[in-house]
Amino acid sequence: MSRYVAITALAVAFVAVLAPTSALALSEQATLDASFSPNRLATPTTITFGFHLATTEGTAPPPLTGMNLEMPAGMNYTTTTLGLAICQPAALAAKGLAGCPTNSRLGYGSANVEVPFGTGSGHEIPEIQAVSGPSPKGNLTVLFYANGLYPVYAQLSFSGEVLPDTGRFGSQLATTVPLITSVPGGPDVSVLSVTSTIGPSHLTYYKHVHGRLVSFHPRGVSVPARCPRGGFPFAAEFTFLDGSHTSAQTTVPCPPARHR
Repeated sequence: MSRYVAITALAVAFVAVLAPTSALALSEQATLDASFSPNRLATPTTITFGFHLATTEGTAPPPLTGMNLEMPAGMNYTTTTLGLAICQPAALAAKGLAGCPTNSRLGYGSANVEVPFGTGSGHEIPEIQAVSGPSPKGNLTVLFYANGLYPVYAQLSFSGEVLPDTGRFGSQLATTVPLITSVPGGPDVSVLSVTSTIGPSHLTYYKHVHGRLVSFHPRGVSVPARCPRGGFPFAAEFTFLDGSHTSAQTTVPCPPARHR
C-alpha cells in the first residue's frame, strides 16, 4: 500500500542528512536536496527541491500522506511576480494544465513511483506542474498536478500552502498528499522520489502593453540578503498512511564572495 506526493525539487548538489525516525516507526528513510539558481544574495531565484524515499529492507515505502518543506528565514516573497493569475482547482482537475492561465504557472518537475513492496527501479511520472491557486487565508497556495499515462495511469491534483515558520526557517510548504492507484482499480503506488521547481526558470508570462501582448519572465522569490553560518537550511518531514514519520535536512551553500 502506498501513496503519491509531489511537491511538493534541484543546479548545485548538496549533502543530505537523514534524520532518525521514532522508535515505533517503520524503517522509512528520506534524503532531501535543494538549490538556488542563481545562488546570489538578495537576488530573485528559482528554488529547486527534491527528495528520495526508501526503506532499509529495500521495499517500497508506505503510502505518503503529507509533506512539510521548511525553507530558510529571510526569503523575500513580497517582490515576486510569480502567480499573477489564479488557477481554479476544479479546472486543474478537469483539464490539467490546459485549464489554467499561463500566468499562474509556478514551476514543474517529475516523480518516480513503484507498486507497493516491489523491488524494481520504479516508474516515472514525467509531468508535475505547479500553479498558483486561490488563497482564502492570504497565504500563497501551490496547486500541484501530476500526470501519468503509462505504465502508471494517474491524473490528480492536490495543494500545498505556504505558512510562516520560526527559528532558522521563515516559511514552510505544508502539503497533503492524496492516494494514487497504479491502474484503475489496482493497488496504490509508493512514491520513490520527486523533484520540482518553484521559480521563473523556463517559465514565460504575458502582459498587455499598449494594446500588444508582450512576453516576459516572472520575477522569482529572492534569496535572503544574508547567509547564515553553514549555509541556507532546508528540512522536510514526511508522514505515511500507517502513521509513521521520517525527516531529512540539507543545506544550500552560501554563495561565493564574488556573488554576494
